[in-house]
Amino acid sequence: MTKYILQRIAFAILTLFIISIFVYVLVAAFGNNPVNDLAQAQFQASKKSGLTYTEILHKLEIENGLRYKDNPDILVPIIVRYGNYMKNIFTKGDFGFLYNPANNPNSALYTNMVKLFFTPLQYSLIITVPTFFISSILGIAIGVIAGYKRGKWFDVSSNVFVLIFVAIPSFILAPIVITISVALGISSVVPRPGEQSFGVMFVSYLPPIFVMSITSLAGYVTYTRNQVITVLTSNFVLIAKTKGLSSSQIFFKYVLRNISIPLFSLVFGSFIGLLSGSIIIEQYWQVPGTSQIIVNAFPTGEINVVMFSTLFFTFISLIADIIIDVSYAILDPKIKYSTNSKRNYWLFFLAYRERSKLAKDLFKSQLINKASQNTTVKGDN
Repeated sequence: MTKYILQRIAFAILTLFIISIFVYVLVAAFGNNPVNDLAQAQFQASKKSGLTYTEILHKLEIENGLRYKDNPDILVPIIVRYGNYMKNIFTKGDFGFLYNPANNPNSALYTNMVKLFFTPLQYSLIITVPTFFISSILGIAIGVIAGYKRGKWFDVSSNVFVLIFVAIPSFILAPIVITISVALGISSVVPRPGEQSFGVMFVSYLPPIFVMSITSLAGYVTYTRNQVITVLTSNFVLIAKTKGLSSSQIFFKYVLRNISIPLFSLVFGSFIGLLSGSIIIEQYWQVPGTSQIIVNAFPTGEINVVMFSTLFFTFISLIADIIIDVSYAILDPKIKYSTNSKRNYWLFFLAYRERSKLAKDLFKSQLINKASQNTTVKGDN
């Protein structure tokens, strides 16, 4: 198990590196120049200085490491910028910050990248955490009951529910819910802390939580129902019924145990998806969450924000995958990820070197024999 975990960690680090360099190169190559808007603003504000827009732009690019200081006519290659970015992370713990201060929604509060990302994250968690618990618990419960009641009215009703809310995307459902909530006297904009009482804030967060929960719920219901039906129609459950085991005994001994492994991966991974996929909801209700910071970073070319969010979400996703893999062996001890190999790869390597040496010596001796034969033939002539 330890060897497998270390291998998974090594692959996770490699994956994180590949994704980081892929995202950085794409954003730097095809995204907007992050200092363009800043250069334009400074040019408009200081026309009397005599500096052209290009001179101001080059000056800002040099200050931000986008252009060589000793050779201002040449931009720093993207791969070199990526190397400098990673070097600053490992040596200084510096993830960079906004190139243009005008892109900072609150310069007094957000003074570094950590505060800029994690301070708004608390507003995203207010929506995603309740959504996660509501959708997972309720969805699994409905799915289990539907699996047991397959073909009956409860199963049919749950299938209709799933079809409706799978077919309706969140960006269509959200305006409908906003219209209804406004008619009920609920604000369509989530208030900031301190602006309203706790009761008003609680009610204001209910519509976005409802939309995210209802769309996530459908996936849980379908997946759980299918898993329960698969287990109930298996041979070992049929044998258990013939032995006279009660429905509760079959559920806890066979059904719950067998569906817990795939459900754990679904439940654990869904929270990551909710956390990173709440952009539409936050935009509709104007929630000051992390998604707005990320969305605004792309058109403005703020590559440091894009990279920090990419590294964060990729890191927690990879950690979640490792935890899910390890949990399989915990939930079912029969699962083994690796066995001790009887092969000694060091001996294989030594044998390969020995064969290569013998092949070279044989080839060399054949060349010598051929040369001596040619010399003999020439001497006879």
